[in-house]
Order: sequence, then structure tokens, then C-alpha cells
Amino acid sequence: MSVPQVSVIMAVYNGGKYLRTAINSVLQQSFTEFEFIIVDDCSTDSTATIISSYRDGRIKYIKNKVNLGQTPSLNIALDLSKGKYIARIDADDVYQPEKLEIQYSFMEKHPEVTVCGTSGESIDENGEIYANRSFPQKPIDIYFRMFYHSPLNHVSIIMRRSIILKIGGYDERYPICADFALWSKLIKNNYQITNIPESLTQFRVHVHSLSIVNKLGQSGEEMADIIYSNIRDLLNLNITKNECRNIVLMLWPSSGVSIIDLSNAYLNLIAIAKKVYSTKMPIRVIVNLNKYYLKSLVKRSLYFKSQKKFGLVSKELLNVFRVYYLNPVLIFIAIISFLIVLFLSEKIINRLKLVFLV
Repeated sequence: MSVPQVSVIMAVYNGGKYLRTAINSVLQQSFTEFEFIIVDDCSTDSTATIISSYRDGRIKYIKNKVNLGQTPSLNIALDLSKGKYIARIDADDVYQPEKLEIQYSFMEKHPEVTVCGTSGESIDENGEIYANRSFPQKPIDIYFRMFYHSPLNHVSIIMRRSIILKIGGYDERYPICADFALWSKLIKNNYQITNIPESLTQFRVHVHSLSIVNKLGQSGEEMADIIYSNIRDLLNLNITKNECRNIVLMLWPSSGVSIIDLSNAYLNLIAIAKKVYSTKMPIRVIVNLNKYYLKSLVKRSLYFKSQKKFGLVSKELLNVFRVYYLNPVLIFIAIISFLIVLFLSEKIINRLKLVFLV
């Protein structure tokens, strides 16, 4: 193989615990015309030993002289890549064996697409599947999702290297959410991104995940900044940076966002959806937004119940009645969320611990 068709890139820092599983999942792909660029960002654990134990010529191992962070390390890998396409994986995630083959074939058949993501599965620290992760496929749904969440699962993507380099690669102003910033920049420049329905990646969620560790700090701030920029640049809506932050934190109850702010975040999402879908929202969008609001309230109640503060939830429910008495849908969802958590057993709550990871 003189020139690889795909460059798989990984930036790793102290990822030894799951690294071998991630590397093996790449090397065992049914598609073989790839190079695997691994940038070790000055790890102090077993990372270097694990990588060096492989004798596969497709692996290109680079170790940074100083710790740079994930985003600069990914740009180093991009600059060194030679493939027509770029694929991503983190040190704690897993590819299904046919992932690259399916996505390579898709990109070859759809030259209009710049980035292609997939569905996947969420796994815990032990590799047990606890949830399916699906992402929007219709262009309008992908566009809407940009205003409250990343529309692609970063470690599931394959993208055209020439275009990514043309627009400057990953934005190093975002140490954690550079992927979200990249999708936003592509869409603003009229490049097409999409998702295919196949479940081709396992995404590991655990208490040390970079986005989870920083969600209430840097990651949350970066997401709020990107969402605010997207709304400012693409929609004529008066939504503040702080309101964007509340949208980001809807599913993070430990942030301390009040139930009133959560409800206002939900109403802002409704306003954004009306703008995106020209006031006639599809039923699927209405249902999904109502489910999203319900999930945020259930997670919040679960969190407070786990903290032995469930009485606070019932008091705040009265505030919802007082402020939103003219919005029966919002009040109905709030009541349902309260009843769901009220009658959940401790056993079920313990099984749902990943729901309110902090």
C-alpha cells in the first residue's frame, strides 16, 4: 500500500486502560487500506508500552515533546495524514469490524458529502452496552441539532481530508469541543454533513471521559459559546449566552440550574425549532423536544433523589405551576417527570447511575 485511502487518527493521554481494545478494533477492520496515526500527548501510564508492542506497519506512532492537549494533537495527526479520508477514534472507544468499509463505500458513492457519522452504542467501564445512540439523518434535522448539541458522534465520523485541511482543521480555541466547532464551521460554509443509520461505533462513557469531567466547566462553556455563535450567525433570535449555557446543561442536573431555567431552555428550543422549520414543526421534532425536556426533568429529579433532596423537587414543581400555568404541555411534562421518579425503586435508580454522571 503506497498511499492509504483512510487515515485513522487518535490523540491519547494516559489511555492505557482501554487502549489495546481500541487499537485492536481498528487493526481488525475488514477494510485494510488505512494508516493509523496515534499521537501520544506525553502519557505517563502504560500508553507508550502498549502502542510500541504492536508490529503492524500501518501504525504511525508520534509522541509529543510537551503536553499540548487533544485538539493540537489531532491537528498534528491531520498534518501527517495521507489518506483521502480521515476517520477518528479515541483510546476508550471501539469500532465494529465493518465500520471503515461501510463508510468508505458510502463516501465514494456520495461525493457531495464532506463528513459522514454513524449511530452507535454507549458502553460503560466494563464494556457493557447500556444505551443506543442515534443521530439525525435528514439535513434539516442535522441543522437544527447544531443549536443545542453536536449533530455527529466525533469518534464515528469519516471526512474528506482535503476539505478539512482547506478550512483549517480543528479550531484550537476549543480544547474539548473542537469537533462541534468543526461541524458548525462546515455547515456555515455550505458543506454537507450526514449520518447513516448503521451502528458502527461503541462510545465509552465513564467518570473520567474528557467531556464528562469538564461538562460543568470548560466543555460546557465551549458548547455554550459554539451554540451562541450558531444562533447569532444563522438565526435572528434574541437568546443570550447564559440561556445557551442553560440549554447545554439541561441534561446535567448537578449544575444547579433551576427548574425554571430548564423550562425556559425548553421554550427557547421550541422557538429555535419554529425558526428552523419555518413555524410548521414536524411531529417528530415536537415529540423529540418534549422527550428531551422530560428527560432533563427526570434526570434532575433522579439526581436530587440520590442526594436525599427529593423534597426540593416537589417544591420546585409548584414554581412550574405558578410561572407556566398558561402552558398545559409544559405542566403535564413536569407532572409526569415527578411521578416517574416518585415511583422508581432504589434498585432501578442504582441501575440508572450513568443517567446522572457528574
